[in-house]
Amino acid sequence: MANAAWAEIREKFQAALALSRIELHKNPEKEPYKCKYGARVLLEEVKALLGPAPEDEDERPQADDGLGAGDHALGLPAEVVEVEGPIAQGAVRLAVIEFYLGMNHIDTEELSAGEEHLVKCLRLLRKYRLSQDCVSLYILAQNNLGILWSEREEIETAQAYLESSEALYNQYMKEIGSPPLDPTEHFLPEEEKLTEQERSKRFEKVYTHNLYYLAQVYQHMEMFEKAAHYCHSTLKRQLEHNAYHPIEWAINAATLSQFYINKLCFMEARHCLSAANVIFGQTGKIPATDDRQHRRT
Repeated sequence: MANAAWAEIREKFQAALALSRIELHKNPEKEPYKCKYGARVLLEEVKALLGPAPEDEDERPQADDGLGAGDHALGLPAEVVEVEGPIAQGAVRLAVIEFYLGMNHIDTEELSAGEEHLVKCLRLLRKYRLSQDCVSLYILAQNNLGILWSEREEIETAQAYLESSEALYNQYMKEIGSPPLDPTEHFLPEEEKLTEQERSKRFEKVYTHNLYYLAQVYQHMEMFEKAAHYCHSTLKRQLEHNAYHPIEWAINAATLSQFYINKLCFMEARHCLSAANVIFGQTGKIPATDDRQHRRT
């Protein structure tokens, strides 16, 4: 790809991200999604500039490829296939755009279109999902599909996506372990790419969100022991990575304490309540971290 064309693609992608991050209340009252629609136009332009998906990367998943038939045939465990050559690189870049288009449509409440883009993202990445270039994006796409299906009250489908994300994270950390690329890095020049520390921080945040969503799914399925375990893991990781909102964290810890009380585990319940009290006391005293439990990168 010519340098001028690649520079145009990078510029449009960064502009789309900037528009996507503008809060809804900063849009005109009668056009709450104005910035989102502007971002969508830019993403579609980038997609057109990248060209069509390579044929061998855009095939529909087969029924025996993973957890079940259909679009959520997720295929774990994975094999490491590195992103090498222009065809693979083109497929991955296109997958990044499909992901952001999916999130854009979800943000504007066009859920079916959002799902379609996220599924396309997974199809493009399937072969490379355990690679350092793609694992974070693949987990992000699965997490958001899990949330989408959970909101439709299709809990088993949500569970399949989220458990697949958890398994992929664990396999990646066991077999590779080095911090993977953040999705945005596929459109950054080499000198602007993230540090290893920042990559690790972002990847661990993605996994923490995965555990949080799994806790909710297990709660919905009345698997209360498992839900409590995942809730505890989420709270612990948020503290370790200093990535939490004090009020939200305190409420979740207090809720977990009620589970322990019902199980007559009074020491654990007291510990949760004490921690909730301490963290709640931080409200307004420390800068808020950008880690609300919503569907986002």
